[in-house]
Amino acid sequence: MFKIGLAAVALILSFGVQAGDHIEVVFSDLRFNIPAGFTVVGDIGDSQNMLVFRYGDEPGKQFLAFSDMTDDQTVNYGCPVGTFFEAVFFETNAAECDQALIQAMQENFVVGRDVATWSQDTYSLAYSDHGNKAFLFVIGEDSKLLKIDSDFLDGESLKRLADNI
Repeated sequence: MFKIGLAAVALILSFGVQAGDHIEVVFSDLRFNIPAGFTVVGDIGDSQNMLVFRYGDEPGKQFLAFSDMTDDQTVNYGCPVGTFFEAVFFETNAAECDQALIQAMQENFVVGRDVATWSQDTYSLAYSDHGNKAFLFVIGEDSKLLKIDSDFLDGESLKRLADNI
């Protein structure tokens, strides 16, 4: 039954792709305008809560991935995940968070990286470019955290994804 539902979603999305160069996707109750022309859609639900679009024929290449990390239990951040990532990118005071982990995340996502931060409505957004992979974090006041990453979209393209959240 799940495969039939996934096939139906992919079919519906493929019709939307024909309508223009972007398609609106709702993920974790937020709207994103992603590039049309993807070839495969994968939904890893359950505790992973991921949605992946592949834009080429080679597995693991030319992807756009959405992850809802709001309820992430894989790492002990010492505080709500949204508060933690606010501290990583916006250098807010978060004494209750694991300070060593904040420093490690800053070394990975901030130090020596092309980083941009901004606010939009009730969300804080942070972009980090790693050269061959770029990340966009959407941080909500309610500790919502979405991570969007791609190996082919540049910073401006990733930023445009979230224009209408």
